[in-house]
Amino acid sequence: MSPAEARRQAAVRELEHEIGTLLRRVRRGLAERAVEVHPELNPTSYMLLVTLRDHGARRAADLADLFALDKGSVSRVVHQLVGLGLIARSPDPADGRASILTVTDEAERRLAAVRDGRREHFDDRLASWEPADIEELTARLGRFNAALADPQPVDQVAVGS
Repeated sequence: MSPAEARRQAAVRELEHEIGTLLRRVRRGLAERAVEVHPELNPTSYMLLVTLRDHGARRAADLADLFALDKGSVSRVVHQLVGLGLIARSPDPADGRASILTVTDEAERRLAAVRDGRREHFDDRLASWEPADIEELTARLGRFNAALADPQPVDQVAVGS
């Protein structure tokens, strides 16, 4: 193995380690934010709720496909979120058997409060960083995310697709 190949492999191993650390922190953060929205929410419920907020109305089947979950699991989450008053169901005009799911005003309010707190947290953690460093990290994460992207990004999963 050439020195360049060895260096690349070492860099990839270090990247894997750092991504693992980041993922553990993200999972913990998701659990914390879920409870901030509502004490009964778990990270999966929170992520489905955030997806509906960020990308608009969806059918439960679309969410199941998007998150690679079985329809029964999504149905239980939807039932919970409806019961908590965080999402609403309306008939799907294209398919009377299905429902369109949307976030409620209460969910919007709670999610906005959590988002604001998360932004304050990032601002505090990055206070010593120069704007150029934040911009560079953002650009590199964007490039990394693009390299790992699904063939069908979340914002292209249309209602009924």
